[in-house]
Amino acid sequence: MSTTENANVKSLAVSLSGGGHRATLFVLGALMYLVDAKANASVTSIASVSGGSLTNGLVGQEVNFRQTDGNQFRQRVAAPLATQIALKGTLFTPFLSKLYLVVLIVWGIAALVVPLIDWGPWYVRLVAFIVLVASWGWFLGKRGRLCASAFRKTLFSPGGRTTSLSQIRKDGLDHVICSTELRSAEQVYFAGDFVYSYALGYGKPADTTLAQAVQASAAYPGGFPPATLPARRHDFTGAPPPPNGPPSPPDYMVLADGGVYDNMGDQWARGFADRVKRWKGLADGRVAPNQLVVVNASARVPWSPFRRRLIPLIGEVLALLRVMDVMYVNTTNVRRQVIVASYNPADPRTASALPSVLVQISQSPFVVANAFSRDQTAVGQRARDVIAFLKQGPNSEEAWAQIANDNSAVSTNLSKLGADVSARLIYHGYVVMMCNLHVFFGEDYPLRSDALQVAPFRALIS
Repeated sequence: MSTTENANVKSLAVSLSGGGHRATLFVLGALMYLVDAKANASVTSIASVSGGSLTNGLVGQEVNFRQTDGNQFRQRVAAPLATQIALKGTLFTPFLSKLYLVVLIVWGIAALVVPLIDWGPWYVRLVAFIVLVASWGWFLGKRGRLCASAFRKTLFSPGGRTTSLSQIRKDGLDHVICSTELRSAEQVYFAGDFVYSYALGYGKPADTTLAQAVQASAAYPGGFPPATLPARRHDFTGAPPPPNGPPSPPDYMVLADGGVYDNMGDQWARGFADRVKRWKGLADGRVAPNQLVVVNASARVPWSPFRRRLIPLIGEVLALLRVMDVMYVNTTNVRRQVIVASYNPADPRTASALPSVLVQISQSPFVVANAFSRDQTAVGQRARDVIAFLKQGPNSEEAWAQIANDNSAVSTNLSKLGADVSARLIYHGYVVMMCNLHVFFGEDYPLRSDALQVAPFRALIS
């Protein structure tokens, strides 16, 4: 089966953004809607970064997304994941994580206190200080492995058996976990039957675990050091010659958060056709996407008073961090503009090669419907239907705007979020996905009155 043989088959690609546990639950709600609408049978790829990869990985582990139904998806994916994130979190849930944090704090205090105690000559105390600080720094650098271990124990070891990356492969569906390789400045895509990067070429999953791939996808700078994974075991072939490719096959990959390169995960679907040209075997058993849904749970970058800018050195470091925020905002803004410009449902003649719908955590479900409600085509009628539908629910337009504002302000972390916040995130993701797809892609995406209440989503958490 090749991509060209199936050009007329409906093929929906889904992209899930990063954003810690905020993203994990918002995108979960979006996927729940696809299952309830029976649109999951058309999904041919789910690509994700960072927090979205927690959800993507668990879906690939627990069900065949193309064949699952609402009850199975809730029992095996939505309820366990929602309960874990709401009541326990992931990173600091295992005992080893708690012990690590305690040891790290005690070790750090010892590094500061021991040299101040009068227990020997000053130069001996200086050596002790240097050794303690250096060893503390080494221990601090192990938190990435600790994170992978926490993901494995909390999500990716059902029945006590660690899930391998190769186990998430499903016929007709790729779960693609996206990371950024820092030396090549390119994305690396981990999936059930391949590992791919433009600079490295294409290879096999080998013995990589799902937890390792997800942690590499979530190793955001400042929170975790880059993940280092062996490269030779993947047997990469097809790398371009230098300078685009490495001068020799590398021994390891240096991996950071997939959001460093593409925080919405949409580049897998957008670059699929070009990727097939470089790697002919990719087309086997796969259908090129002809629709894309991007679920974006990125947080807003808020106004900052920036009062410490004049403090020597510290002010410059803070300025550098703010510069990174500004660069992030501008790159993601451009990508969002491309998505919005790719398809105007009121004038299908303007559609790009990959018509796309954006589902944003910063927007209420009224936003897209209001934008098209004055149009006198079938799209306008669907938009008006959405508005009337939403007004039947308990939340006014102002209340939905507040929900969107509260959800987009949830911090980017891997700690527990609490039941109410977690339910609100899932609820919001579900309803915005439903309303936006109904307006853009039509009656194949029905409006479900049972989704207007938050109670069914709160019931997932126990």
